[in-house]
Amino acid sequence: MENNKTGSSILANRTGRYFKYAIGEIVLVVVGILIALQINNWNENRKSDIQEQNALNNIHRDFLKNKAILDDVKTKSFLMMNSGVQILNHTGNKTKPEAEDGFNDLINDLFNSTPYYPQNGFLDDLLSSGKLGIFKNTELRNLLSSWKPEVDILTEQFNTVDKNEDLLNFYILERGSWLNADQADERIRNVTFPISGFKTDNRDLLGALQFENLIENLVIAVDNYYSAMGKTDKLLDKINALLESEIQKNQ
Repeated sequence: MENNKTGSSILANRTGRYFKYAIGEIVLVVVGILIALQINNWNENRKSDIQEQNALNNIHRDFLKNKAILDDVKTKSFLMMNSGVQILNHTGNKTKPEAEDGFNDLINDLFNSTPYYPQNGFLDDLLSSGKLGIFKNTELRNLLSSWKPEVDILTEQFNTVDKNEDLLNFYILERGSWLNADQADERIRNVTFPISGFKTDNRDLLGALQFENLIENLVIAVDNYYSAMGKTDKLLDKINALLESEIQKNQ
């Protein structure tokens, strides 16, 4: 009986050791899995951070260019408005400009409308592929999502300017001399224009009420375009500020 008890005790001790060993093995396997998952997550997060940083740099490069493009369009639009107002100061019974060349310069400046074509290539790729979520900053994602609709508004405003510009162009084609106007234009061209072979003076356009209305409508259209660009400019500043902040944060 005593030998049986001793054998049972030895068996129990061995079973306990095997059980503890098995648990130890399981714990090691679980710990190993957890470590592997943590390393994998760290690698994935690192890849994601690198992708985000590259995207931030590319978008920032595009949007700095978009800012410069918008500034140029605003400058040309302001010149159009200013020239239109100067012409309106001479319509009807008001004093005419002393020289036709000076008036022709103002006419040429009115035909300086410029559409806004921003660089959206990288942003378009992110939007079309549904990868805008690569940016962790929610505000930045929202602002970038609102960019294309903002540009669409500018396109609509420019189209109105373009239509009014065409109406004025047709009026001058029928009643004025584009040859005289182009002859006075100081922009660099491949040809030098002579004066018109007809006895015409574009300052005579100032005596027509329709001409005054066409100029005023064009100025209004450009002013609306210019105001819309002011809103776009503020959005650009917000986007660029956030981009710069995120780039510095991730460095």
